[in-house]
Amino acid sequence: MSHRISPALAALVPVAVALVGACSPTTYDESLATQPAAATTSTLPTGTAAELLPPMLDEVAGLSAKVSAGEGAGAAASRIEQYWAAIEGEVTATHPEMVEDFEFVVSRCRSAADFDRPADADRAYRNLESLVDAYLD
Repeated sequence: MSHRISPALAALVPVAVALVGACSPTTYDESLATQPAAATTSTLPTGTAAELLPPMLDEVAGLSAKVSAGEGAGAAASRIEQYWAAIEGEVTATHPEMVEDFEFVVSRCRSAADFDRPADADRAYRNLESLVDAYLD
């Protein structure tokens, strides 16, 4: 009984040999090792809600342009989150009915940055503008 290899299988043999040959052992070049990254610290903005809401509003106002440009939106959303973290306690103590609205704005900013949605940033700005006006009155 003779065994014949089909032409299709014969064409695959060189491919299989090339793939097996490509699996060479991995070596570790210690000269390329990097030093551990230095730990970074984050400092929340300080001040009262009355002092921090205007710069937070400015940050949100510029978010749509950063999302549209495709650069800086993630960092801007992080700064907005930091502003909120800095004033959340005061807002909760003085205007608990507004906390959910502020959280919505902050999450909308993060969504705008993460999913490239300038319209979400515009909506967050309009909502925050109303919240800031109501809070500071």
